[in-house]
Amino acid sequence: MARDAITHGQTVRADIEHVEVSRKFHGKELVFFCGIQGVKVRETLRPGDGHPLPAEVAVTGLTVDREGLYNLRNALISSNGRIEVTLDRESKVTPVGRLSSLATWLTG
Repeated sequence: MARDAITHGQTVRADIEHVEVSRKFHGKELVFFCGIQGVKVRETLRPGDGHPLPAEVAVTGLTVDREGLYNLRNALISSNGRIEVTLDRESKVTPVGRLSSLATWLTG
């Protein structure tokens, strides 16, 4: 997420594209950010200090019916000791369809 201009200490509302959710670990949801296609900052609520983001990420408020790829819209992201991604009533979680993923890959 650092490449998308979010720094330590900052709080933003942002969209995160192609977050992978898996339930292969004892039925518990695991969230992977390594394949995301970008972070679009919608609003900066608190400026950051310019320092690098921490490696640890905590996600709260994410519930999905099945594993797969999801777009997180208007997520609350803050960073102070760890990155916290919060999905609240202002946020929206939408599944990424297989056909749309394939079309994106083919068209670049």
